[in-house]
Amino acid sequence: MAIGSIKVRVIKESANKVTLHFLTLNRQMPVPREDFERRVQNGEYLVV
Repeated sequence: MAIGSIKVRVIKESANKVTLHFLTLNRQMPVPREDFERRVQNGEYLVV
């Protein structure tokens, strides 16, 4: 269980990867789709 959530915005989606923009860090990073979906479900990422 995550203590806090990281606010992210989805920039681009493909079949295998999701490119995220981390609002607090002002950075973009590609993440595997399965990791992204697991982290959203666990509450680690808050999609804005």
